[in-house]
Amino acid sequence: MNTAEPLLSVRDLRIAFDTARGRVVAVDGVSFDVAAGETLGIVGESGCGKSVTALSILRLAGRGARILSGSIHLGGRDLLKLSDRDIRDVRGGEVGMVFQEPMTSLNPVFTVGDQIAEPLMRHRDLSRRAALDRAAELLDTVGIPMARARLGSYPHEMSGGMRQRVMIAMALSCQPKLLIADEPTTALDVTVQAQILELLAGLQQEFSTAVMLITHDLGLVAEFAQRAVVMYAGRIVEQADVATLFRQPLHPYAEGLLASIPPMDEDVERLRAIEGTVPSPHAMPDGCRFAPRCPQAQAECVAVDPPLIPFPGDHGAACIAHTGYRVPAPGAVTQLPAGARP
Repeated sequence: MNTAEPLLSVRDLRIAFDTARGRVVAVDGVSFDVAAGETLGIVGESGCGKSVTALSILRLAGRGARILSGSIHLGGRDLLKLSDRDIRDVRGGEVGMVFQEPMTSLNPVFTVGDQIAEPLMRHRDLSRRAALDRAAELLDTVGIPMARARLGSYPHEMSGGMRQRVMIAMALSCQPKLLIADEPTTALDVTVQAQILELLAGLQQEFSTAVMLITHDLGLVAEFAQRAVVMYAGRIVEQADVATLFRQPLHPYAEGLLASIPPMDEDVERLRAIEGTVPSPHAMPDGCRFAPRCPQAQAECVAVDPPLIPFPGDHGAACIAHTGYRVPAPGAVTQLPAGARP
């Protein structure tokens, strides 16, 4: 178990959005740590709250977002309590972000050179000439040919893979302590996906940057992450180191995600899938939020939404069937399973 102070510490984060149909809670009581230099994979289907969690770290979840509770500490400072000016200094300086779709994240009316140079001028006080020189070096580092000539290119003049490389160069330009990669290979073909992820892994080692990899693909988590957090309907249902999660998942949702990965050594006629869909935040089910889709659901599952029960080895799961958690009687002390830590 790693006892060092984490680089990033998220505690009891609850985020809501005000909509025409009322307030909905998109992230509900999420807690996790990211250690310096490690890769943490946050995995789950679309609508589970992964991206909202990631965006909230930089306070980019949107004007309609409301932080109901919690804290996000980076280097001893609670990012949720910083002024607008101070959080702008964190963005790009201490924390970099690679967004899902670079075509909508890059500004179409500025050259890629100017967009990479901007954070260098702001956060590192470089002159424009020095910032452009560094931008050319970064484009070369991320594998873009004729890097200096490409400084004058606009985003629409580049392929999807090249735009994603530009986003990575921007995110890493100031050598941030933490890089958030939100579905960094979306809409890219398989070959380019592999190149982008190998690039990220290599740059992480070079710059000793911690990485939060947001994805729905457990295969990517298995290859590039050391620890994993599994989210469902706004909550963490399991967290563990990657080897433990793949060897012994404790939550039926994690089991379902793992079972949906097609085997590499045999032909399959039909892929396995988890029946049903993620519930709407406007209509969350009673009890465990996964119970309506769970093949192992019990009567108790609709009576309580179990907490994340911690086990030795930093493994935790929120499931009655697998953790031994039982609904406590009024006034009684909750019985934890053997080996669990309160």
